[in-house]
Amino acid sequence: MTATPAPAPTFADLGLVPVLLQALDELQFAAPTPVQAQVLPLALDGQDVAGQAPTGSGKTAAYGLAVLQQVDVQQDAVQIIVLVPARELALQVRDALKKLGKYLPNLRVAAFYGGHAFREERASLQQAPHVVVATPGRLLDHFERRTIVPNQLKSLVLDEADKLLELGFQDELVEIVKRLPRRRQTLLFSATMSEKVVELIRKNLTRPRVVNAGEDTAELPENLTLLGHVGTAEQKPAALYHLLQRPETGRALVFCNTRERCQELTRFLQGRGIAAETLHGKMPQPERDKALLKLRNGSSQVLVATDVAARGLDVTALDTVIQYDAPDKADSFQHRAGRTARAGAAGTAHLLATPKEQAHVQKWPVAETIKWQPVKASKLPAALPKAPRPENVTLHVSAGKKDKVSAHDLVGAFVNVGGVAREQVGHIEVFDYYSYVAVPRQQAQEVAERLAGAKVKGKKVRVSIVA
Repeated sequence: MTATPAPAPTFADLGLVPVLLQALDELQFAAPTPVQAQVLPLALDGQDVAGQAPTGSGKTAAYGLAVLQQVDVQQDAVQIIVLVPARELALQVRDALKKLGKYLPNLRVAAFYGGHAFREERASLQQAPHVVVATPGRLLDHFERRTIVPNQLKSLVLDEADKLLELGFQDELVEIVKRLPRRRQTLLFSATMSEKVVELIRKNLTRPRVVNAGEDTAELPENLTLLGHVGTAEQKPAALYHLLQRPETGRALVFCNTRERCQELTRFLQGRGIAAETLHGKMPQPERDKALLKLRNGSSQVLVATDVAARGLDVTALDTVIQYDAPDKADSFQHRAGRTARAGAAGTAHLLATPKEQAHVQKWPVAETIKWQPVKASKLPAALPKAPRPENVTLHVSAGKKDKVSAHDLVGAFVNVGGVAREQVGHIEVFDYYSYVAVPRQQAQEVAERLAGAKVKGKKVRVSIVA
């Protein structure tokens, strides 16, 4: 007689409070993922946890629900710190925690990261956030200036610990931990458990419970086509240009290994009439926001980026990935390629490789699925026809979330004052201190002039065309 398997646990079974269950129900989280089912009982019990969990396993909710249940919203102090390797991930985690904690009254969650003026963050700290999501360098700045004092800290979360170490944040992590209360809970999550990550666990976690929800294998989507183009380094620019001229290439993300190569390649493409933007870790944050937005709203066709800058990118409907430089590791190759062909859509990932790079890539199992072909000897003519410019142009508006401005408010202003037909107002993104709105190219100048000095939610705004 076979035993009946125990039913899978529900979120209520795991001991979550009603306000968190209410948010989960609204977010349509039907049942815990394996990592959530393993982590939540341990973390809610106050134990330190070291978890190995791949991207997409639900680890943000696993630690997020556990730490949110600890927050005392009556206490005006930082109680939770989540450290992440990149600005984009900081924003994603902040937004996820806000949604999970939607019914915790007066919960304050803030994200802090480099790339913009420190004074902007200082202003938002007049009332201490309960939860801080931050990159290590910027958090250490706040500690040193005493704009964040962590003496009431309950839990520290190290998210994507392998990437924190890979990006060289070891020294910052040591300095941060020195300033935290010894009596605290520490939760660490990593896609891989390298020797450096194990050492980080040994030094910073107390009798940790180890949870393994699988290694991040960066599996590629089934509907992804992998193509390799083999030629000399000198042939790569022309090969890239001709790939981008194909109608089927559509919206493309081009990967380079260094920021210098990104800048050089972007200038090369722009000089040949292709609407290209660059993205790398040393760019000021508003410039990074602008580059991403222009790709999302159709104001540009191509984003040329480094791996660091492209972590956590939120770009839907990406048709093509082109790896201009071959990466050193197979998982980097797969993470890059997997930026396209998402959510059931088809996509193509190209690799431009020299024979030496090809030989390196062919050592990886993924190479079996790459269709290789030689680069055709096609020279770039001296005077190239200009590629058609994108139909949309992005306008910068000097008001954002901190001014209580929403996308709905901007649509109203652009229609009623700017004279744009409602259906022609394109993609809108609202940031803390500014917003971007896409409009048809032929109307952009007139719309900017009409909106000059207009008021949105009571604030007089400046509107300008984004170069």
